[in-house]
Amino acid sequence: MYDANFKIILFGDDTEGKRALTDNYMINLFSSSQADTLGVDFEVKSLKVNDFKIKLQVWDISGEGRFRDMLPNYISHSRGGLFVYDASEKASLTDIDFWLSLIKKELIEEELFPILAVGIIPEAINQRQVTSEEGKILADLYGLDGFVECSVASGRNVESMFETISKLMLERSPPPSEPVVAKKKRKMKGNGLLVKKKGKKEKIKHHE
Repeated sequence: MYDANFKIILFGDDTEGKRALTDNYMINLFSSSQADTLGVDFEVKSLKVNDFKIKLQVWDISGEGRFRDMLPNYISHSRGGLFVYDASEKASLTDIDFWLSLIKKELIEEELFPILAVGIIPEAINQRQVTSEEGKILADLYGLDGFVECSVASGRNVESMFETISKLMLERSPPPSEPVVAKKKRKMKGNGLLVKKKGKKEKIKHHE
């Protein structure tokens, strides 16, 4: 049982860095996949954030032009997004206006929809075309909710990326007042006290 179930979209131009992230990590870390002929990969990931058990439905939206007419259907009902760009290809930032305008057009309550800028950094420093500072400026310029860089080679910050977006979604779409696990523990404790009282009462009655 989960405390919260969120659909998030991973979007951006179809670059080598974005493909490496999904191929090397989403396939290894997640449980299922749909045919890429639809222009989207659907994966499921479970994680724990502040004692809340979260189920993430991650939709990796293709940047290929032939699929763009279908994108509004995939954006609907999502609760958060990750704009992924390749730090070794400055051109991967070119379409950020298109992506953000498309997504915000489909949102009913934009303020409840967190978006992170995610830069995929190359293994070799001399291959980098987008600096960390430029990534931060980009996130601030477009009013995004955060910025993080991930390494496909080492896996650095891949997990924390999903934890961060999950925390933001929890803050804006509050789950139950306490985790399911805590409720179960409290319920078990209550039953234990009830049994103890009942046993004591029966013992007194027998003594009489």
